[in-house]
Amino acid sequence: MAGNEFRPWRPGLWRFAFPRMSHGVAAGITDRSCDVEGLRMRLAAPAGLAFAAQPHGASVAALEVPRAPADPLPGCDGLTTRTPGLALIIRSADCLPIVFWDPIQRVVGLIHAGWRGLTAQLPLRALSLLRHVYHSDPAHLWIGIGPAIRPCCYGVGREFLPRFGRFVSTRRGRRVCDLIGYATQQLLAGGVPRAQVVDSGRCTACEPARWYSVRREGEGSGRLLSFVMIRP
Repeated sequence: MAGNEFRPWRPGLWRFAFPRMSHGVAAGITDRSCDVEGLRMRLAAPAGLAFAAQPHGASVAALEVPRAPADPLPGCDGLTTRTPGLALIIRSADCLPIVFWDPIQRVVGLIHAGWRGLTAQLPLRALSLLRHVYHSDPAHLWIGIGPAIRPCCYGVGREFLPRFGRFVSTRRGRRVCDLIGYATQQLLAGGVPRAQVVDSGRCTACEPARWYSVRREGEGSGRLLSFVMIRP
């Protein structure tokens, strides 16, 4: 659908732009040139920035009260809010940053989905929270999947076969896994229309000048900052 895309926005920031989202929220991800303070200045979030602790689990929390950036919400890999001006933030460097936007209930969400979170059905858990806490209809949601590691670069072991099934394949003699495909399958199974799932198409491991990648750089890699905020 025309207008659904992922593109440069401001210096250091990339944004998702789909119908009814651009005017109601800000959502996107930083590149290597933007840190937390740079994001704070460029995003101008009057209610502050809120971070998840990201233990590589499958918990999502509804948050309406601002928290200090140095005090991430413990135990969760995802956040939701309906509070205008409160920017939800997650860090990633290969794992999937996934944005949720409900233009009917005016609710946003953001999750950090690594392979562990995906096997624990984190995208479906986020949909369940949005449905039960905010009465969101999955058919009304818009989803953005940010830069993450792709099958071109994500080599895995045999143990991934029973976990990811058909999303594990062999390319050029190497076993690889399609995390984006697996996440998208969960979102569609949860009732989100395919046309409303917008994938950035960017591989973190393929573009070293733009994105951080733990697979390419090791655990000492920096982290990208994904964000979503309802405009005040």
